[in-house]
Amino acid sequence: MAILSTGPIENNAVSDVRPTQQVTVKIDNRNSLDESVVLIQGYNLTATRTLYVSEQISLAPDQVVTRTYFANLDAFEFVFTVEGVAMEQTEISVWGKNETGQLVAAHRLVSSELEMEGDNTPVNRIYVANFNSNDVSVINGETNTVIATIPVGTNPAGIDVNPLTSRIYVSNRGSNTISVINSVSNTVIATVPVGSEPSDVGVDIATNAIYTANFNSLDTTEDVTVINGLTNTVIDTITIPGLNFLTGIGVNSLTNRIYAVNFNSDAVSVIDGVTNTVIATIPVQVNPFRVGVNPATNRIYVSNFTSNTVSVIDGVTNT
Repeated sequence: MAILSTGPIENNAVSDVRPTQQVTVKIDNRNSLDESVVLIQGYNLTATRTLYVSEQISLAPDQVVTRTYFANLDAFEFVFTVEGVAMEQTEISVWGKNETGQLVAAHRLVSSELEMEGDNTPVNRIYVANFNSNDVSVINGETNTVIATIPVGTNPAGIDVNPLTSRIYVSNRGSNTISVINSVSNTVIATVPVGSEPSDVGVDIATNAIYTANFNSLDTTEDVTVINGLTNTVIDTITIPGLNFLTGIGVNSLTNRIYAVNFNSDAVSVIDGVTNTVIATIPVQVNPFRVGVNPATNRIYVSNFTSNTVSVIDGVTNT
């Protein structure tokens, strides 16, 4: 992960007109084989540091993306968090523009001029959901020691991480909630009510959407709850026909596909992350329980509880 920043940019008005009215961000993935993901965060620094832009962008190999944001503020700052295999080949430039769209030379920054925030080294932390003690253990991956214990809801059963936002999501099966943890402070910053008995949780880092697997959903009630990672609010619910008992959920952020494991119906439901609708159902073996996704190969791995097997799914053909 790399974190780049423009640093605070002063934009005070001259003759009642601020030099920069809008900011154009151009991102270039120079890798011809691999993808990268960039989180763009813009802050209004006029009175307090206030987030007013938050957008995650997935860049395909050799893709160039341009975004334009409002910047008619006395002071502002843009921060870019870059992740993925092509992280080191991803270049970013920032261009201030006046009310007529002309470039403002003083507010022009290219990749080599952007500041590096922190040491940009992986934090190497492992998060464990402890079902019976209602907390999460934080393990230092270098020393393999527990460095923190975070109280959450009742019977935490699943956990996932968004490395771009430093947020950890915990599904509390006994309290029907998702705990949102700030990994910097190791504290719960939000608790989101979801469907009945969420047994697992998955994060789409490209869209900053969080998906739950609700175990105790009935035939016509929500099987999957969708949460906006920026606002920590429920934005959608998904019903999968049948009495399914969802036990696991996995996400491929590169294809924007979500895989929901149906324990009772021996199948995996494929969800389109754009429409939040089921687009395919894949038969597996008896009582599928958990799921793991390899975005690089587009392979999905499902552990079948009663069959003592692992089903390997091709994410292109859904077979």
